[in-house]
Amino acid sequence: MALEFAESQRFNPKEIQLFARILCNDISQYPENEISSSGYVLHSLEASLWCFLNSGSYSESVLKAVNLGEDTDTTGAITGGLAGLYYGFEGIPEEWIEVLARKEDIEKLCRKLKDQLMK
Repeated sequence: MALEFAESQRFNPKEIQLFARILCNDISQYPENEISSSGYVLHSLEASLWCFLNSGSYSESVLKAVNLGEDTDTTGAITGGLAGLYYGFEGIPEEWIEVLARKEDIEKLCRKLKDQLMK
């Protein structure tokens, strides 16, 4: 489906080749030892998708990403974003939310964004 979309939008064929592992294959079926989380943008994207697709919760997705090693903050952040979109705020463990640095600032930004979206 993603490949058909890329082709219908006339993506550059060279770019499609770069994304072939994601667009042409089922990334979730790759064994963990074939997943790199080096920080290179395509590796980070592949690793994040792999973690998300091979997990059943927000926390499992993010922990899987961090446990891959290498560029853990990048892979964890991307995976957390994907998992957050899918599982919602309610899917994030409460104990993780409670220990966030600058939690009040984040909540303030969230309220501000919500207010802007509601206009």
